Amino acid sequence: MDVRIGKVARELAALERQLDHVFERALGSTMRLAGRVGSFRPTIDAFETKEGTVVQVDLAGVESEDIRLIVDGEYLQISGRRSATYERPPEHHLQMEIPRGSFERVIRLPHPYDPERVSAVLEAGILTVELPNLRSETRKIPVRPA
Repeated sequence: MDVRIGKVARELAALERQLDHVFERALGSTMRLAGRVGSFRPTIDAFETKEGTVVQVDLAGVESEDIRLIVDGEYLQISGRRSATYERPPEHHLQMEIPRGSFERVIRLPHPYDPERVSAVLEAGILTVELPNLRSETRKIPVRPA
């Protein structure tokens, strides 16, 4: 029975690679931008508030110095690496489910933001990025005589 499960897992992995290739060919750089770098793909919650957009990323086991954030135009890129949490490799693995390695996620932002006020905090394994809306300030413009 274990042989059949292994075969099915290999076939599913091959199918996933084929689908990734099809999407990349069909969507071009958009898919490459959002695609996986490694086997670790952190989950994301993104929502809007009155003040702007908030993005939360589940990065349990990732150190803040291993995270890179880039805000460029209408995109937020979150990348980094989750390393092994044990000091020395185990002699025999009984079960391995925690994904490790490099990751990259790209989120398209819904509206303009103020890049000078973007903030990011990593607390209890959750990265919270706040992207405040651009302030549209009303100001009086003086009219000078010619």
